[in-house]
Amino acid sequence: MNRKENIIFIFIVFILLGLAGSGCVEKEDPVSATVRTYLEAKNTSDYRTAAQVVSDKYQSQGYIMMTWDRVEKVQDKEIRNIELTQNVSGNVAVVIANYTEIEYDSDAHNKIGEQNLTQYFKLENMDGIWMITGISSTPLPPPVATGTVKKTPLDQLSDNAIYILPAALAMLAIGIVLDRREKAQRTGTGQKTVPVQTAQLSRFVRCVPSQMRAGTSGTIDVWIKNFSQQPYQSVVVTGTFHEYIRVKNKKLKFGTVEPGQVAKQTWKIVPASPGRYPVNEVTVAFTFGGKRYAGALDPVWIQVA
Repeated sequence: MNRKENIIFIFIVFILLGLAGSGCVEKEDPVSATVRTYLEAKNTSDYRTAAQVVSDKYQSQGYIMMTWDRVEKVQDKEIRNIELTQNVSGNVAVVIANYTEIEYDSDAHNKIGEQNLTQYFKLENMDGIWMITGISSTPLPPPVATGTVKKTPLDQLSDNAIYILPAALAMLAIGIVLDRREKAQRTGTGQKTVPVQTAQLSRFVRCVPSQMRAGTSGTIDVWIKNFSQQPYQSVVVTGTFHEYIRVKNKKLKFGTVEPGQVAKQTWKIVPASPGRYPVNEVTVAFTFGGKRYAGALDPVWIQVA
């Protein structure tokens, strides 16, 4: 990021902290947020993220990967409707997680079962960070504190964020005005990109993944059809891929799609391990009738055997 982007980023952080500190933004308690992060990582077979919230003295990343892949076979399951209840005592906590687990057929990915599950998580606060130190399918005893929770510098900043908020808002407003003026002077116009809703984009853009296996090449075909009477120009499609998905080129350039034409470009990917992975922020940008349009599609899910 350049200097201007860094300044704007800092302002945004201050604003979010101020809103959270003032009660304007509801934030999940760090204890429950830790467990939610683990379950959401499990939902996408994201071993690295899970390992970041689990104490390595309890489970290593390799152990998590082996257990999920070979024992629990999470690549064929989906977690929904997570409800968390926590009990905190000083630096120790127990979280009860109730959720729905849906199982799919590994080949056709058809739903074959559904069950409501309850898991119990033990957490400890280590140097200001809550870490999972135990997971059980049976109830855990109530937590008993062994010390106090150490505040991190970010916590201290958040405690005082309500005093920072007014100044940060004013500075951000000034920064936005100056940024718009600078862009207008640089481009000669103040024209903005026109947003396109997901429902509109999905009418003429389709993403079709191939069948895939870990360690072998796969594809995601992106199809665009121009139903209008004018061309789509400078058409570009980009996506954000999971860290276990290697992609040769994230940006697909279609160029011009003439009226009535169907165009296709392909992401060539290699998944590193079995699982169900999303391609997020699938963004489509194009020029139509002299204006620039852009919008995002829903995540594209990849099932890897």
